[in-house]
Amino acid sequence: MSCGEVSWWRAPDLDGLLERHGEVEHLVVQFDFLAQAQRDGRAEFSIPGASKKRNGKTGYADIVSVATGEIWEIKPERLEDMAVSEAAWYSNLAKQSCGPQWCPGTSFTTSNRYNVPGVVYRAEGNGNKAELIAKQGREGAVLYYWRINGKRQPVLEGSFRWALRQAVVKDYFSVGQTLQPLPGSKAPENLPPGRFKPPVLLPGGCIPELDKYLKPLLKSIRTTCAATIFENGAVAVLLEAGVYDAIAGPRVVASKIGSMQVKRSDPTVRLYRETLAILTGAAAAHGFVGVVVGIAAAIYLSIEGAAAVIGDAVVFVVESRAVAGATNLVSGGFMGTLTNGLSNSIRGAVSGGAGFLVFATPRASMADPATPVALDVSLPRFVVLTPAQAATARVGQSVTMDGIEWIIAGTARTLPD
Repeated sequence: MSCGEVSWWRAPDLDGLLERHGEVEHLVVQFDFLAQAQRDGRAEFSIPGASKKRNGKTGYADIVSVATGEIWEIKPERLEDMAVSEAAWYSNLAKQSCGPQWCPGTSFTTSNRYNVPGVVYRAEGNGNKAELIAKQGREGAVLYYWRINGKRQPVLEGSFRWALRQAVVKDYFSVGQTLQPLPGSKAPENLPPGRFKPPVLLPGGCIPELDKYLKPLLKSIRTTCAATIFENGAVAVLLEAGVYDAIAGPRVVASKIGSMQVKRSDPTVRLYRETLAILTGAAAAHGFVGVVVGIAAAIYLSIEGAAAVIGDAVVFVVESRAVAGATNLVSGGFMGTLTNGLSNSIRGAVSGGAGFLVFATPRASMADPATPVALDVSLPRFVVLTPAQAATARVGQSVTMDGIEWIIAGTARTLPD
C-alpha cells in the first residue's frame, strides 16, 4: 500500500488496529480532527514499512495533517510516552517513503464544535454530563481524558464506560448497522474500527436548482470542509434562508399554483441582465472577478464558466488563487462591493486552490431600478454530520447557527464498498 491511502480495511494491519482501535475516545478524536478543513486531515494514514510489529508491512498513523506534514498518535494521558514514541516511528518512516516534510505534530487543536475549547464529545443523561477532552501533549501525542459533571476523571467508573460506549454507538454508527469488532477486543471498548471515506455528491443529493453545480460544490466541500468523513456520515450543504427561498422559492410557488407563471417586471429583468453582463464582462476583461484580501495573501477570484440566474439569485463559480502582494484588479463601485462581501464571507477559508459556489442578489439603484449598484453575496456553509445526524437530515430542514437561519439544500455522503 502506498502513502496516504485511508482504505485500511482493504489490507489491514490487525496488530496495529488492535492496539489503537476499539476505544470510543480514539474514534471521536479522529472525527473531530477531520472536521478542521484547514488541516487537510486524514485518519488511518498509510505509511509503507511502518507496521508496529516491525515486520516491514504498512503502518497506519492515527491522524495527520497533509497541510503541515504533522503526524499524531491518540492515547489516554497515562500513555503519553507511548504516543510520542509511536509518532516518532511513523514520522521517521514517512520521511523515507512519503517525503521529507513529515514530523511529529505539535499544533493539535480541537474543532470547537461545542463552543468549549478542548471538548470533542458531549453526552448528557440522568442528570449527568460527560465531556471528552483532547489536547496536544508532547511532540506527536494527542492526549484525552473524560470530565464528568465538570470534574476531571483519570479513570471512568464501569457504568459510565458502558453508557458512553452506547452513546457513541448511537451517534457514530448508522441504525441497523451490524457492528463487527476486531478479534480479541473486549467490551465495553469493542467498537469496530472507524472507516473514513471521501464525501460524494450524486444527482438527487441537492435541490434540483443545484444539479448543474454538483462538481464545484463537491470541490468546495473537499477543499474547505473535509476531504474524508466518517462512513455513513455526511456533509450538509446549507444556504442562508433568504438565499434558499430566492433559489427554490419560484419552483415551490409554481408547483402550488399550477400553470401560473411568476413574471418579473421589466426593470427587474433588465437588472439581472445587467448584473450578468458586469460579472461576465469583468471576467473577460481581467480574467478575474476581483481580489479578496485579509487572509495570508491576496486571493484572486476567477469566474469559472458563465454566471446564471436561478430563481431570484445570480449563481456563479469562482476559483481562488493565492498571490502574494497582489493588488485589486477591480476596485470601487459595483465590483468593489462584490469583492468586499466575499472577503467577509471567506476570511477563514483555506488558501489558494479552493473552489466556491457564490450566490448573489443584486441591489438596484434607487434612481434606476434596472441598474445594479451592489450584490448581496452569500456562500454555502458546510457542516460535517455524524451518522445519527445524517440519518435525520432532510432537504428543506431549518438549522440555526450563530444566530442565522440556514436551510439544508443537500448532503454529500460516502459510497458503500
